[in-house]
Amino acid sequence: HLLGKVEGMKLELRGITKRFGPLTANDSIDLTIEEGQIHALLGENGAGKSTLMNVLYGMHAPDEGQILIDGTPVTFKGPGDAVAAGIGMVHQHFMLIPVFTVAESIALGFEPTGPAGIISRERARGTVREVSARFGFDLDPDALIEDLPVGAQQRVEIVKALSREAKVLILDEPTAVLTPQETDELMTIMRQLADAGTSIVFITHKLREIRAVADKITVIRRGRVVGHASPTDSEASLATQMVGREVLMRVKKDPAKPEGSGLAFEDVSLLGSGGIPLLDHVSFDVRKGEILAVAGVQGNGQTELAEVILGLRTPDSGQIRLGDADVTRANPRESLDAGVGFIPEDRSTDGIIASF
Repeated sequence: HLLGKVEGMKLELRGITKRFGPLTANDSIDLTIEEGQIHALLGENGAGKSTLMNVLYGMHAPDEGQILIDGTPVTFKGPGDAVAAGIGMVHQHFMLIPVFTVAESIALGFEPTGPAGIISRERARGTVREVSARFGFDLDPDALIEDLPVGAQQRVEIVKALSREAKVLILDEPTAVLTPQETDELMTIMRQLADAGTSIVFITHKLREIRAVADKITVIRRGRVVGHASPTDSEASLATQMVGREVLMRVKKDPAKPEGSGLAFEDVSLLGSGGIPLLDHVSFDVRKGEILAVAGVQGNGQTELAEVILGLRTPDSGQIRLGDADVTRANPRESLDAGVGFIPEDRSTDGIIASF
């Protein structure tokens, strides 16, 4: 089915309620996903969008309500039941094993077998090549997941869902980790899938994207459906529905009045393995009250720049000053005590301890 028309299905949620102790995450939610439609769920962080989709994907059992496929009630005891019913999900935090290859990741749990029940890695590779060719994915079946950029990892998750014949594909905040170019490519893929009959549930709070790609929009606020919207509605109207009050779409910004030295880099270099420069004689001065933006494609030194400021790496040459203090060789504790705050690019790996 991967290269042809998908036999679609109609999916309905009726009165879905999910509670976690005193918190009602979903409150009597009704939702209908039509065949071949991109249906956007719009809401703030914490509105209950992901919880609702985890109920649909069999990860949570609803406390009340029904799931219906083509008018017939179904019960999912786990994600395996949902996958068997034709539902696939690409989670915001990918469910991939770093040391597996792309082909192994796609085969996991649904391993294709050859004679004598031996796993056929070649059939798994063939699936990767087949779907990659259809959508223009540049996925090497033998590449390790841990070596792939996040955009490629997301494509692995999409291929995995399609290889299991998903008729409804849930994309949970799919653009959170993508560059603008990758986002545009993803929207093209979504439209291709919908045109072939796959239904897509697109969870987001990004208004531009929703207006660009959605056929229908359901707005969720504090666990309840508060309305439906059209992709032709203005961003201001969508934002008002999403947060429950009028939202100013422009930031009023007074001219900066920088004064005094904040952070200064003087001819800073950092060498990687084999003597390759990761930072090559970098100099800049961020004064107090200024915002300095560093732009560039991933892999051009932004990560190393941040790590040098925090003290996770020590420069090979040059000087870093924070106010009047020399922090060139400061460790992270000393940098934090000196007044550096750090928000990492990968919050789930470097920002939090997920089990705490």
